[in-house]
Amino acid sequence: MKDEYDDTTPHELPIDSKTAAAYLNIHYKTVELMARMGEIPATKSGKSWQFLRSMLSDWLRERMKSNLRKPPTKDGQKEERRQ
Repeated sequence: MKDEYDDTTPHELPIDSKTAAAYLNIHYKTVELMARMGEIPATKSGKSWQFLRSMLSDWLRERMKSNLRKPPTKDGQKEERRQ
């Protein structure tokens, strides 16, 4: 039986705000502001923010999906974009 707290289980290492900013192609201060506002997945450890690249990737994917234009309705009117 495998121990659920086994240290040999691979874990994703957190990245700092500068690395997250490079991944998202935005300034690191913007990343920290977005983290502070709860707009992107992050946690604060002491004075520094930590991010998981996989969570940033999921967040970015969802944000891109929500930005897609909706097809016209049957009556020819475009639906309003939801934010």
